[in-house]
Amino acid sequence: MQAGIGPTGRPYQILIAENSKFQSKQLQQILESEGFKIIGIAETGKELLQMYKDNRQQIDLVTIEIFLPEVDGYAAFWDMKEMGVLPRILFISEENTPSVIKALLENGAMDYIVKPIKREKILEKIKETLLKIPKV
Repeated sequence: MQAGIGPTGRPYQILIAENSKFQSKQLQQILESEGFKIIGIAETGKELLQMYKDNRQQIDLVTIEIFLPEVDGYAAFWDMKEMGVLPRILFISEENTPSVIKALLENGAMDYIVKPIKREKILEKIKETLLKIPKV
């Protein structure tokens, strides 16, 4: 059984917010190789918010980079929080300031990975995050 397939047999659906084309492609390839379905890749915070609004019923997980153009990942997180129940959110970012990470985790983000990413670490954290119950 692939990691990306849920108990119902449906692939988990993920929205990626990443401003680096290389990083987003790498993440997409890792996840798709495990059976996850990528709903979309947002390169800016504005795109992330629009894709989230358009697809929020299907999204199982959102990965977010803090350093997004237009609206950064931190601000986008708070905007998503204001829309109602947060989806499972995993930050994957170069940002490593403890107070920033702590604030996000205390306010509904499920986990936080500091780049560079490694396949095993990404898959482990995503599996853990999908098993967690989102905070309301």
